[in-house]
Amino acid sequence: NDVPDTTVVEEESKPQNDPESDPRENDTGVKGLVDTGDAEHLGEVILVTTSFGGVKRQFFQSKLAQHLLDCKGIVYYLIDANRDYTRARALKDRELFDQWSAEGILKSESMGDRDSVMLPQLIIDGVSVGCAKSMQDLEDDGDLDYIIARMVCPGCLTDKPQDAVQCPHCSIVYRTLVPPEYCDGVDIQRMWQGVGYGTDDNTADE
Repeated sequence: NDVPDTTVVEEESKPQNDPESDPRENDTGVKGLVDTGDAEHLGEVILVTTSFGGVKRQFFQSKLAQHLLDCKGIVYYLIDANRDYTRARALKDRELFDQWSAEGILKSESMGDRDSVMLPQLIIDGVSVGCAKSMQDLEDDGDLDYIIARMVCPGCLTDKPQDAVQCPHCSIVYRTLVPPEYCDGVDIQRMWQGVGYGTDDNTADE
Protein backbone atom coordinates (compact mmCIF):
# COMPACT_ATOMS: atom_id res chain seq x y z
CA ASN A 1 0.00 0.00 0.00
CA ASP A 2 1.14 3.53 -0.76
CA VAL A 3 2.08 5.59 2.27
CA PRO A 4 0.53 9.07 2.11
CA ASP A 5 3.00 11.95 1.96
CA THR A 6 2.81 13.85 5.25
CA THR A 7 5.62 16.30 4.48
CA VAL A 8 4.76 19.77 5.72
CA VAL A 9 5.70 22.51 3.28
CA GLU A 10 6.43 25.84 4.92
CA GLU A 11 4.91 28.74 2.99
CA GLU A 12 6.75 32.04 2.61
CA SER A 13 5.22 34.86 4.62
CA LYS A 14 3.58 37.52 2.44
CA PRO A 15 1.67 40.73 3.11
CA GLN A 16 -2.04 40.16 3.63
CA ASN A 17 -2.82 42.62 0.83
CA ASP A 18 -0.58 40.61 -1.49
CA PRO A 19 -2.94 39.14 -4.14
CA GLU A 20 -1.36 35.69 -3.70
CA SER A 21 -2.23 35.55 0.00
CA ASP A 22 -5.25 33.72 1.34
CA PRO A 23 -7.60 35.20 3.96
CA ARG A 24 -6.78 33.77 7.35
CA GLU A 25 -6.75 34.55 11.04
CA ASN A 26 -3.33 34.80 12.66
CA ASP A 27 -2.33 33.88 16.18
CA THR A 28 -3.28 37.34 17.48
CA GLY A 29 -6.93 36.75 16.62
CA VAL A 30 -6.89 39.54 14.03
CA LYS A 31 -8.27 38.52 10.67
CA GLY A 32 -6.22 38.87 7.51
CA LEU A 33 -7.42 40.78 4.47
CA VAL A 34 -9.97 39.21 2.15
CA ASP A 35 -8.54 37.88 -1.11
CA THR A 36 -9.49 40.11 -4.06
CA GLY A 37 -7.26 38.33 -6.56
CA ASP A 38 -6.04 41.64 -8.02
CA ALA A 39 -3.44 43.90 -6.41
CA GLU A 40 -4.72 46.88 -8.41
CA HIS A 41 -8.00 46.68 -6.51
CA LEU A 42 -6.37 47.28 -3.12
CA GLY A 43 -6.74 50.72 -1.60
CA GLU A 44 -3.99 53.14 -0.63
CA VAL A 45 -3.67 52.82 3.16
CA ILE A 46 -2.13 55.69 5.15
CA LEU A 47 -1.79 55.81 8.92
CA VAL A 48 -1.15 59.26 10.41
CA THR A 49 0.37 58.91 13.88
CA THR A 50 2.52 60.76 16.39
CA SER A 51 5.72 59.70 18.11
CA PHE A 52 5.40 62.62 20.54
CA GLY A 53 4.83 61.23 24.02
CA GLY A 54 3.67 64.52 25.54
CA VAL A 55 0.03 63.69 24.77
CA LYS A 56 -0.10 60.14 26.10
CA ARG A 57 -3.53 59.28 24.68
CA GLN A 58 -2.46 60.14 21.12
CA PHE A 59 0.88 58.38 21.54
CA PHE A 60 -0.52 55.09 22.85
CA GLN A 61 -3.49 55.13 20.45
CA SER A 62 -0.97 55.54 17.62
CA LYS A 63 0.82 52.40 18.80
CA LEU A 64 -2.48 50.50 18.95
CA ALA A 65 -3.41 51.56 15.43
CA GLN A 66 -0.03 50.46 14.08
CA HIS A 67 -0.33 47.16 15.94
CA LEU A 68 -3.70 46.44 14.33
CA LEU A 69 -2.39 46.99 10.80
CA ASP A 70 0.81 45.08 11.52
CA CYS A 71 -1.12 42.09 12.89
CA LYS A 72 -3.32 42.07 9.79
CA GLY A 73 -0.26 42.12 7.54
CA ILE A 74 -1.37 45.28 5.76
CA VAL A 75 1.12 47.29 3.71
CA TYR A 76 0.62 50.95 4.63
CA TYR A 77 2.26 54.35 4.55
CA LEU A 78 3.22 55.74 7.96
CA ILE A 79 3.12 59.51 8.50
CA ASP A 80 4.53 60.89 11.76
CA ALA A 81 2.95 64.22 12.71
CA ASN A 82 5.66 64.91 15.31
CA ARG A 83 7.60 67.79 13.76
CA ASP A 84 10.45 67.33 16.29
CA TYR A 85 11.16 63.74 15.30
CA THR A 86 14.52 63.77 13.52
CA ARG A 87 13.60 61.05 11.02
CA ALA A 88 10.29 62.75 10.19
CA ARG A 89 12.16 65.95 9.36
CA ALA A 90 14.28 64.02 6.88
CA LEU A 91 11.15 62.55 5.29
CA LYS A 92 8.17 64.25 3.64
CA ASP A 93 5.89 63.56 6.61
CA ARG A 94 5.34 67.13 7.73
CA GLU A 95 4.91 68.41 4.18
CA LEU A 96 2.19 65.85 3.46
CA PHE A 97 0.59 66.30 6.89
CA ASP A 98 0.28 70.07 6.42
CA GLN A 99 -1.04 69.64 2.88
CA TRP A 100 -3.72 67.13 3.85
CA SER A 101 -4.70 69.21 6.86
CA ALA A 102 -5.10 72.34 4.70
CA GLU A 103 -7.19 70.40 2.18
CA GLY A 104 -9.55 69.17 4.91
CA ILE A 105 -8.69 65.51 4.39
CA LEU A 106 -7.67 65.00 8.02
CA LYS A 107 -10.41 64.97 10.65
CA SER A 108 -10.18 67.27 13.68
CA GLU A 109 -11.05 66.81 17.34
CA SER A 110 -11.49 69.15 20.31
CA MET A 111 -8.42 69.49 22.53
CA GLY A 112 -9.45 71.71 25.42
CA ASP A 113 -10.38 75.11 24.01
CA ARG A 114 -9.13 74.44 20.49
CA ASP A 115 -9.47 72.02 17.61
CA SER A 116 -6.52 69.99 16.38
CA VAL A 117 -5.95 67.18 13.91
CA MET A 118 -7.14 63.84 15.26
CA LEU A 119 -4.22 61.52 15.97
CA PRO A 120 -3.95 58.79 15.02
CA GLN A 121 -6.23 58.42 12.03
CA LEU A 122 -6.46 56.04 9.11
CA ILE A 123 -6.91 57.21 5.54
CA ILE A 124 -7.97 54.83 2.78
CA ASP A 125 -8.09 56.05 -0.82
CA GLY A 126 -8.05 59.66 0.34
CA VAL A 127 -10.90 59.26 2.84
CA SER A 128 -10.33 59.38 6.61
CA VAL A 129 -12.07 56.53 8.39
CA GLY A 130 -11.26 57.89 11.84
CA CYS A 131 -9.22 57.15 14.93
CA ALA A 132 -7.89 53.93 16.48
CA LYS A 133 -11.29 53.16 18.04
CA SER A 134 -13.00 53.61 14.68
CA MET A 135 -10.43 51.28 13.12
CA GLN A 136 -11.10 48.64 15.77
CA ASP A 137 -14.87 49.01 15.34
CA LEU A 138 -14.53 48.52 11.58
CA GLU A 139 -12.34 45.47 12.20
CA ASP A 140 -14.80 44.00 14.71
CA ASP A 141 -17.70 44.51 12.28
CA GLY A 142 -15.76 42.94 9.42
CA ASP A 143 -15.82 46.13 7.32
CA LEU A 144 -12.13 47.09 7.37
CA ASP A 145 -11.06 44.30 5.03
CA TYR A 146 -13.69 45.23 2.46
CA ILE A 147 -12.83 48.93 2.61
CA ILE A 148 -9.16 48.15 1.92
CA ALA A 149 -10.23 45.77 -0.86
CA ARG A 150 -12.30 48.63 -2.37
CA MET A 151 -15.51 46.64 -2.09
CA VAL A 152 -17.05 49.01 0.47
CA CYS A 153 -16.99 52.82 0.55
CA PRO A 154 -14.80 54.17 3.38
CA GLY A 155 -17.17 57.11 3.74
CA CYS A 156 -20.65 55.56 3.96
CA LEU A 157 -19.82 51.82 4.29
CA THR A 158 -22.06 50.78 1.40
CA ASP A 159 -21.10 48.26 -1.28
CA LYS A 160 -19.51 49.66 -4.42
CA PRO A 161 -17.62 48.51 -7.53
CA GLN A 162 -13.90 48.02 -6.91
CA ASP A 163 -12.97 50.29 -9.82
CA ALA A 164 -15.27 53.17 -8.79
CA VAL A 165 -13.58 56.58 -8.59
CA GLN A 166 -16.59 58.06 -6.79
CA CYS A 167 -19.09 56.47 -4.43
CA PRO A 168 -22.43 55.89 -6.22
CA HIS A 169 -24.22 56.38 -2.89
CA CYS A 170 -22.58 59.28 -0.98
CA SER A 171 -20.72 60.78 -3.98
CA ILE A 172 -17.41 61.01 -2.11
CA VAL A 173 -14.44 61.02 -4.50
CA TYR A 174 -11.57 58.58 -4.00
CA ARG A 175 -8.02 59.77 -4.62
CA THR A 176 -4.40 58.75 -4.23
CA LEU A 177 -2.61 61.03 -1.78
CA VAL A 178 1.00 59.85 -1.86
CA PRO A 179 2.80 61.20 -4.96
CA PRO A 180 4.40 58.47 -7.12
CA GLU A 181 7.86 59.97 -6.59
CA TYR A 182 7.47 59.42 -2.82
CA CYS A 183 6.68 55.71 -3.09
CA ASP A 184 10.29 54.51 -3.05
CA GLY A 185 10.52 54.03 0.72
CA VAL A 186 13.01 56.91 1.00
CA ASP A 187 10.79 60.01 1.17
CA ILE A 188 8.01 58.31 3.13
CA GLN A 189 7.89 55.20 5.31
CA ARG A 190 6.02 52.23 3.87
CA MET A 191 5.44 49.57 6.49
CA TRP A 192 4.59 45.87 6.68
CA GLN A 193 4.45 44.04 10.01
CA GLY A 194 6.50 46.72 11.75
CA VAL A 195 9.36 46.96 9.24
CA GLY A 196 10.04 48.98 6.11
CA TYR A 197 8.44 47.44 3.01
CA GLY A 198 9.96 47.56 -0.46
CA THR A 199 13.33 48.92 0.69
CA ASP A 200 16.76 47.44 0.04
CA ASP A 201 17.27 46.42 3.67
CA ASN A 202 14.31 44.05 3.91
CA THR A 203 13.14 41.06 1.94
CA ALA A 204 9.39 41.57 2.17
CA ASP A 205 9.13 42.36 -1.52
CA GLU A 206 11.39 39.60 -2.80
